[in-house]
Amino acid sequence: TLNSDYLYRGISQTGHKPAVQGGFDYENSRGFYAGVWGSNISWLSDLYTDSGATAGANNASLEIDTYFGFKRSFADDFTYDVGFLRYNYPGTYAAGATKADTNEVYGAVGYKWIEAKYSYSLGDTFANANTRGTNYLELNANYPFEAAGITLGAHYGKQSYRGSGAVIGTGTLTYSDYRLSVSKAFGKGYEVTAAYSSTNASPAY
Repeated sequence: TLNSDYLYRGISQTGHKPAVQGGFDYENSRGFYAGVWGSNISWLSDLYTDSGATAGANNASLEIDTYFGFKRSFADDFTYDVGFLRYNYPGTYAAGATKADTNEVYGAVGYKWIEAKYSYSLGDTFANANTRGTNYLELNANYPFEAAGITLGAHYGKQSYRGSGAVIGTGTLTYSDYRLSVSKAFGKGYEVTAAYSSTNASPAY
């Protein structure tokens, strides 16, 4: 995938610069799946530079995600998905900085083209210490117009930070984000997407 900006949960991971991404997945007929996915990033090195080398990492330019789970359909047009996801951010971190590596478990329920998903952090979350229990609740809709090869998408999510690390200075790390998108499919598996995304994230970001 080639992106003009890597946005994750509404926040740019690349300082509003392009990203190259790719991954591999395995799945079987019983619903089990596992995979790995990667992207270039800059937010950790940006944090290191902007904070005077008291946070972040001075050479972290890669995110590598590893995950596994189980996804099945039930009843008519319903699906469920449960799994584990680890975000890996290799790099040399500033002295005393919290590593960004994050472990989440998640569960989702879908009906046709609508899905609700809940993700729960098992420890420090995205370089923020003492934030176990941080969670992300999201609603996603992707409605396909198959004859035209177009899919309209809508997303709303809320990242809710928990623990003593949920506030930086006077700014909360909790925020909401939304996204509207349109995708066009072409032959041989190609697709182009245009999207608008925004948040109410505090200046802490």
